[in-house]
Amino acid sequence: MTREFIDKIKKYSIISFLIPLLAINACSFIYKLLGSVDLYPGFEWNKEVSEYLYPDYKKINNDYNNRSFTNCPKYQYDTEYIINDNQVLIIKREEFYSKSSELIEKHDYIKKAIKENKIKKIRFIFNNKIDNKCIKKYKFSNYILSNFNFIEKALIVAKVNNKSGFTKINNPYLYGEVSISRTARYYPSTLIFKPLLIISAIFLILYWKANLNLFSELKNKNILVNFSKNFFYLGILSCIFLILHAFFLGLDFDSKLFQKIRRVIIILFIIFEVTAQVLFTRNLYKFRNELNAYINSTILKIKIYFITIILFFTSIVFVLLVTDQLDTHHKHMLEWNYFSLLLVFYFLSRLLWRFK
Repeated sequence: MTREFIDKIKKYSIISFLIPLLAINACSFIYKLLGSVDLYPGFEWNKEVSEYLYPDYKKINNDYNNRSFTNCPKYQYDTEYIINDNQVLIIKREEFYSKSSELIEKHDYIKKAIKENKIKKIRFIFNNKIDNKCIKKYKFSNYILSNFNFIEKALIVAKVNNKSGFTKINNPYLYGEVSISRTARYYPSTLIFKPLLIISAIFLILYWKANLNLFSELKNKNILVNFSKNFFYLGILSCIFLILHAFFLGLDFDSKLFQKIRRVIIILFIIFEVTAQVLFTRNLYKFRNELNAYINSTILKIKIYFITIILFFTSIVFVLLVTDQLDTHHKHMLEWNYFSLLLVFYFLSRLLWRFK
């Protein structure tokens, strides 16, 4: 039975480490991608010059069902508007978002020509500058979407339904441009984060239960004397509050009370989680000689150092939050790094146990 409990602990530990890490980083990846690339109409973007009669251009441009990430122009292009009297107006890509009076005048003239049905053709002329909004610039993302059509379709739905929901970010771990909850707020991240968080909580319950069973088994074998079970109860409480946090995620009520309840839930999760790990590590240290055949002493030392750092770090963070010393970016940065750091507990648990 001892080997069976240790095997379960090792299995639940690595699952509890990987699933939440996968969840937050998958949401970060999706959010970053959708903030970095654009959807494009179904034009022939692979030609050096792509030309359309205006009715055809209008039909393709307005066909939102045929928009795509992967069918996009690798290079930037200038747009030529050919008027019926063979007049040509060129809108250069680099000036597309300009608010200069000259460009505004061009746009007004083109709008007038469209209204009077004078536009004959639209021509795209490509240059040698990479289009940063085309997914082809991002080889890995382009490979995934090109080979898994259902993923591209899901992301198209997300982009169309949340045009202002995504912003360009670099790395929330380093710059804190966005919170974890915001990256998980939109489809398809809602199908990833909340279910994986609940699954993680279930495996954490199994993890704490397996540890309790192991300690009880070793006690029955007279290897351990009385040990404190408080780590188990606090561990289960942390799991309950993690499930509550996942349940309330994505629910937006214009209520200060609701926001406070959510904040209290995540704080209680952190307090119970860290305290459970402290008490559990204390048990390990207390019975380190009796458990010598079952644990790696080097990993135990690392675990003790690590939990000391986490306690110090947690205290500093709470002081900074209570005194409101952090701006939004630093709060987000701490959130990403702190949540990921907590998961290291379970990675160390995977390395800790052995069976001779």
